[in-house]
Amino acid sequence: MDRKKSMEKKSNDYILAKYDVSGIQSYIFATNRLRENAGASYQVTRILEEFLPEAMKGVLSDNGEVKTVITKWNRQDSLSLPEDEGIQAEIVYIGGGNAVVLYRTKEQYIKVGQRLGRKVAENCQGLYLAAACIDTKLIDFRSDMKRLDDRLAEYKQKMVRQPVMALYPVVERDHLSHHPITHSIRYEKVDKVSIDYLTEIQYQKRNAYEQIQTWRYEQIHGSQKARSENAGDQKEGGQVGDSSSYGFKWLYPEIGEGAEYAYPEEAEMLCRKTGEDSYIAVVHIDGNGMGAQVKEIMDTHMEYKKGVPLLRKKSKEIAMLFGKTYEEVLRKLWVHQNELMIESEDGEKILPLRPILLDGDDFTFICTADLAIPITIGFMGQLSLLQKEKSKKITACAGIAFVHSHFPFYEAYKIAEESCSRAKKKWYGEKQLRKERGNSEDPEEGYLDFEVIKGSEIGAFQGDEEWQARPYAVREQIKEEEPGSLSILYEVLKKMEDWPSNRLHKIYHAMQRGEVEVDNLQREYQSRGYHIEKLAGNLNWQESPLFDALEVRGMCRLDLLKEYLNIQDEVSR
Repeated sequence: MDRKKSMEKKSNDYILAKYDVSGIQSYIFATNRLRENAGASYQVTRILEEFLPEAMKGVLSDNGEVKTVITKWNRQDSLSLPEDEGIQAEIVYIGGGNAVVLYRTKEQYIKVGQRLGRKVAENCQGLYLAAACIDTKLIDFRSDMKRLDDRLAEYKQKMVRQPVMALYPVVERDHLSHHPITHSIRYEKVDKVSIDYLTEIQYQKRNAYEQIQTWRYEQIHGSQKARSENAGDQKEGGQVGDSSSYGFKWLYPEIGEGAEYAYPEEAEMLCRKTGEDSYIAVVHIDGNGMGAQVKEIMDTHMEYKKGVPLLRKKSKEIAMLFGKTYEEVLRKLWVHQNELMIESEDGEKILPLRPILLDGDDFTFICTADLAIPITIGFMGQLSLLQKEKSKKITACAGIAFVHSHFPFYEAYKIAEESCSRAKKKWYGEKQLRKERGNSEDPEEGYLDFEVIKGSEIGAFQGDEEWQARPYAVREQIKEEEPGSLSILYEVLKKMEDWPSNRLHKIYHAMQRGEVEVDNLQREYQSRGYHIEKLAGNLNWQESPLFDALEVRGMCRLDLLKEYLNIQDEVSR
C-alpha cells in the first residue's frame, strides 16, 4: 500500500511557473525626478517580493486558515514542496526581475496569477507582468527551465501592452507622457509653497518614495527592538523578512557609528555648478558571466534535489556580495564627508549619489559627474577585495553616461547600458583569447567604458571613436605603461592641470578633425614649449588615453581616483 502511494505520488505532475516584470527601465527613468526614480525602483521590487507572496497566501487559504506556502526561499536550503504534502506552493527563487514558483495544481497557479495581476494593475501602472507555466514531474531541472523560458518568451511576444487611458474625455495631461493629471501634492517650505500636478503613475511612485522616507525615519528614531530586528535581517544578505519594508534596507546600509545620511531628491542637487558645468553621471554596473555560472550549475546538477539548492545559494551569494560592496563604497565616501556631502536646508548630510537599482549583480546609480569614475573604480575594486580568499572571483563591467542634469534620464540610462555592453564585449573577447590559448578560467578583471554627452539633443551623442582608448581594464595588478591602463589616464589628467585650458580645447578639436590637424598643432605647440607627447604620458598620442582624458577633464576627482586606484594595489599585496 505504501509502495502504491509512493508510485502515485511520483506520477503526479506539478506546475512550475515563472513571472516576469517588464518595462522596468522605461518605468524607472520616465522622468528626471529622483524621488520618482527611487519610488519606481521600489515599486518594481514590491511586485515579486511583496505582492507575489501576498497573493500566494491570500489564495491558498481555507476558511481563513492559510495553508502552508513557502515564500522566504532565501532561507530554505532545499526544495520542500515535493517532500511535504502540506505545502501547497513554494517560491523556487527570485532574481533579475523574475520569480520561479512551484505549485501543486494549475488551478492554484491561475488563481494566484489573477490576484497578482489585479494588484499590479492597481498599484504599479506602467509596469507589465507576464507569466507562464509548464507541467513537470520534477526530474530534469535544466530541461524544465528551458521549456519554461521558451513558453514565457512566446507569451511575451504575443502580450498586448495596454496604454494608460484617461477616465474623462477632457483632462489636463502631463506634457511628457500625455497621461491624464489625476493628483496634486502641496510642498511647504519655510520660504515658499509649491504644488506638483501628477499622473496616476507619478502619484504611485511618489507614494512609494514616501514609504521609503517613513521607513528611514522610523529606522533612525525607532526603538532598540526595531534596530535589533534590522540587524538580523541584514544577515540574510539584504533579504528582508516582512514585506512592508522589503527593498528599503539595502538603500541605507549601516556605514559607521552615528553615520546618518540621506540621498538627493532632485537632479539639480547633484550638480557641482549650474550652467555649463551642470554635469551628472548615470552609472550602470553588471556582473560578468552570471548566465554561464547558472548554466554550469544546471548542466552539472540537472536534478531538482541538487540543482535548486545550488541555484538558491548562488543567487544569495551574488546579492550579498554586491550589497556588501555598495556598503563598503559608502563607508569610504563617508570618510570624505566634510568635502563631499551636500548639506540640506535643515542641516541634513546628503550623499552626492542616488542608488536607483540594486538587483543581484545589476547596479545602477546617479551621482555627481566628478565622482562617477572614482566610485565605479572603487566599487569594482571592493568587489574583488571581498573575494580575496576565492580562487574564482565574480567580476563586473561598468558603463557611465556623463550628461547635463536636464538630459532625459531614460536616454542617459540607455547610453550607460550601451557603454557597459562595450565593456562586456571587451571582457568576453579576452575570455575567448584565453580559451584559444588553453586557459579556461574567466578574466580576473572587469572593464570600464563611458560616453560624454556634450550637447542636449537626443541621438546626437555618438562620439569620435577613432582615438578612444577605452574600455579600461580594472584588474588587481596593473602596470602603468600597459595599454588601457587607468593609471595612465590618471597621469594624463594630472598633467592637464598644468596646461592652459584654451590649449587643451585646441587639442580636443584638432583630434576630432583628424591626424593631420593634430600634427600641425604639435609643431605649433613645440615652438612655444608645449609637448603633446609628454602630455600623453610619453606615448604616441594616437595610442594614449589623451582623447578620453580631454573628454572627462574637469569631471573626475583625481584625489579620489588615485585613492581608489590604490585599492587595486592593496588587493595584489
